[in-house]
Formats: sequence, structure tokens, C-alpha cells
Amino acid sequence: MFQSMTQRVTRAIEVLLPTTTADAGCPPDSYVQYKSQGGTCFERTCTVNGACVTHCGAWYSTSKNNC
Repeated sequence: MFQSMTQRVTRAIEVLLPTTTADAGCPPDSYVQYKSQGGTCFERTCTVNGACVTHCGAWYSTSKNNC
């Protein structure tokens, strides 16, 4: 009888409460992209947020020789 009551209560909760699932998401991360154009080096910083969306800043010239 106890098991039957537990099953009924569990079923009632399953019906009343919506089922939810969680997405894994991405760990926050940042990195630098480099490119060479016409003998000039350019770089920009990009970040990845927890929703796995990448945002990059504007390209700017640099004196580093990382290209």
C-alpha cells in the first residue's frame, strides 16, 4: 500500500510540474585572432559566453610580428 501511494504521489507531481531539461552551455573563453594584410599585422579579441555565442571586437593594427 505504501508503494502504491508513493507511485500515485510521484505521478501527480509529474503531471503538475513541467519537465525541464538543462543545456550544457560553454565555458567562458577568450582568444586573439591575427591576420596579415598588405604587410601589416592586425589582431582582435574574441570571447565566447556561456550561451556558446562568439563576439569579436574590431580589427586593429599592431606592431607585434604575430602574423
